[in-house]
Amino acid sequence: MAGIDNDLQLVKIARLYYELGYKQEQIAQIEKISKATVSRLLDKAHKEGIVEVKVVYPQLEVHELAEEIRERFNLKKACVVPVMIDHPDVIRDDLGRAVSNFLSEIIRDEDIIGVSWGTTLPFVVKNLSKINANNVIVTQLNGGVTKHYLSTQSAAIIEGFVNSLNAVPYMLPVPTIVDSVELATAISADSNVCKTLELSQKARIAVYGIGKAGFDSILVQAGYFQKEEYEKLLQAGAVGDICSRYFRIDGSIVDQELNQRTVGITLEELRNKEYSIAVANGEEKAKAVVGALKGKYVNTLFIDEVTAKKCLELIKSEE
Repeated sequence: MAGIDNDLQLVKIARLYYELGYKQEQIAQIEKISKATVSRLLDKAHKEGIVEVKVVYPQLEVHELAEEIRERFNLKKACVVPVMIDHPDVIRDDLGRAVSNFLSEIIRDEDIIGVSWGTTLPFVVKNLSKINANNVIVTQLNGGVTKHYLSTQSAAIIEGFVNSLNAVPYMLPVPTIVDSVELATAISADSNVCKTLELSQKARIAVYGIGKAGFDSILVQAGYFQKEEYEKLLQAGAVGDICSRYFRIDGSIVDQELNQRTVGITLEELRNKEYSIAVANGEEKAKAVVGALKGKYVNTLFIDEVTAKKCLELIKSEE
């Protein structure tokens, strides 16, 4: 009974403070305890889940941003998450939660889901809940083996999706960019690689990040490019990549030979998905996002508020 009495006291104190607006001094007098004890019990009510904090923020502005982007590019869906705390991991976590919630709405039995890798996808995995769907397959959209110590986290991302969906995984344990077109063709012809690529092509849903072109990009850090080679790519107008395939701000492919040396799903194949879901954060990626939208490589976009505003600024400056 003591435990029940203690819980009832926690509930009473929490209601007096949060619902009825009593001050801690007033509650201390009512309960005949010290103010310090009231403060401690309120903290305990939080820790034990008696009190839950929900932050409610205005949705109107981000909704209008999302609608403008959706209408301009004829998207199925655009989701803009508000930036309340300007920290990359907080923003990525909010984006990851939004993407995972959307996936729980659209995934169905017998689905094939293609997944890429990058800095934002781990936050999608982090927020994935168990989804009740039978006979789901998860495929890796592009190679993820690096020439450098830096990990793309491709295996961990696939594993997270597989665990949440109780799915069958098909990995692509090869480099994403190889030294020659002939080598890329030979690797793609391998029976195991070919099977994964075929499933990626058939996937109803594809989930991937949008990378920006720059020397701090994950592909450069992973050792896929020499400095001179990457400088030429930037000079040719590269603004970003999807699944390691580079494009300009108008959506056109930057380097066809490089594109042919890339192992994985093509941008043209992404256009044909029922859901081509791209997620991006950081205003430095605005040009990449605009290029992806103009190329029609995305029909479902998840983006943060700051980046969304920057994208619209870029688009309107061209008009």
